[in-house]
Amino acid sequence: MQLASINNYTAPPSQWSITYQSLNTGRVAVPGVSVAVAEGPNGNPDPSNPLGATYAYFFTLVGSTNVATQYMALLRLPLTQMNSAARPGNSNWEYLKSDSSWGTWPGAETSLPSDNAAVITPGATEMTVRYHPSTNQWVAVYPVGLDNSAYYSLGASMTGPWGQSETLYAYPEMQSSNANYTPNVFCYAAKEHTEFEAVGQMFLTYACNSTQPIDVTNNMNLYHPVVVTQTLPGK
Repeated sequence: MQLASINNYTAPPSQWSITYQSLNTGRVAVPGVSVAVAEGPNGNPDPSNPLGATYAYFFTLVGSTNVATQYMALLRLPLTQMNSAARPGNSNWEYLKSDSSWGTWPGAETSLPSDNAAVITPGATEMTVRYHPSTNQWVAVYPVGLDNSAYYSLGASMTGPWGQSETLYAYPEMQSSNANYTPNVFCYAAKEHTEFEAVGQMFLTYACNSTQPIDVTNNMNLYHPVVVTQTLPGK
């Protein structure tokens, strides 16, 4: 996983100066699948901590390539450390423990300590976790493997407990009645975009592809971002 930093982000994109940091090696813990900064009640993702707003929070995929055993853990790093976040090396990273306290992630380790908390199950390589002031809830949006639907979970707190996984949207492209369907089509990359939402609305995107390249070259309507708006799940 790479963390990209743009110090001159107000400049035109063609002039951006981008630096990259490797957050971890291997696939035993992948930080930053979704990141929360200055969200939550009063801009604090972790209201139980008066200094919670001074951290960036990294939802982290833990587990093997077996989707059934993967889950999301939660890490945090002081905002003042973001320019030296690379791991292994930085020992200022902390992880949420199963007793809801925070522990130090040793700087030389690539795996999380065994007492890390499984915050959201199942895990996902792509997802978003966003706070909604209108319902005072956190909403996680994610795919589950190459299933035919996008899913969501709700949490009253970023640190949990989180509700069970619920179906959010069934991909039409994976239904045999759809004009873009083939047996090789799969959809993925489900994410929420709160910056485009009205109150009470959910704005999500996903993409579809095929295990057979000819499906994509023969149908230019298949491989592109798809936008969906629907009612925000929750209270």
